[in-house]
Amino acid sequence: MKIKYVVDQDNIKLKDYLKLQGVSRNLLKRVRLEDIAYVNGNLVKNYYEVNKGDIIEIEYNEKLNEDFKTNDIPLDILYEDDYLLIVNKQSNLAIQPSKRHQEDNLISSVKKYYLEKGIDSNIHIVTRLDFSTSGIVLIAKNGYVHNLLNNAKFDKLYLCKVHNSFEELEGEYTDPIRRVEEINIKRWVFSDGKSAHTIYKVLENGDVSTVEARLLTGRTHQIRVHFAYHNHPLLGDKLYGDGDGELMLHCYKLGFRHPITNEKVEIECYPNWYK
Repeated sequence: MKIKYVVDQDNIKLKDYLKLQGVSRNLLKRVRLEDIAYVNGNLVKNYYEVNKGDIIEIEYNEKLNEDFKTNDIPLDILYEDDYLLIVNKQSNLAIQPSKRHQEDNLISSVKKYYLEKGIDSNIHIVTRLDFSTSGIVLIAKNGYVHNLLNNAKFDKLYLCKVHNSFEELEGEYTDPIRRVEEINIKRWVFSDGKSAHTIYKVLENGDVSTVEARLLTGRTHQIRVHFAYHNHPLLGDKLYGDGDGELMLHCYKLGFRHPITNEKVEIECYPNWYK
């Protein structure tokens, strides 16, 4: 793929202009060492001086990681362009390969899709979800786009079903969270934990309540811990409740600025248990 810029200032070296655009150190190094930079169609070095109106093009290529295996788990694609892939992850599916999930993971599904579509690029997970959590996952198609998204502001909304009714139909939890033990995956509320902030709105109130949650911080298991701590464990949560079956937690909405076009991207995807 080619990364394109139209220069908006005069008398600046190519490398300095690229720095101002948020180009990663790795790509700047490649521009310095490899013949991948063009100005107005001409191959140039990183110290070339550009001016307003010049068109910069950087040839950016990556190779798909050969170590990743593939699987036949179908992808539920919600959005795709030359730079991004957004999918709906099913529950009880790992994001990346591990000893326990060498093939049954999202990255292995994406790799198979890339191979089928002839997409010769690496897989960069931008927004992650826990194994048990379903919903929207954003993937960058190359490291450059991933780097641009590192400082992006994401509006992520979740839907969950929890036990017990609420006295307040809107509110927030700010209880600090940390790991229970160093070798334990479980988290809980402790005074010396890391700051955590969850905003919630009750959509259906009752013995089983449906809640919309927005994360202002990204602590592991944050939604599950906060609601369980306040006597609203999620349905299906085996770790923080007495759940059985599917965890009722789904990332249903994602909003952000596209790193290349700067257009607003808003994706919605509701779980099959929500009505």
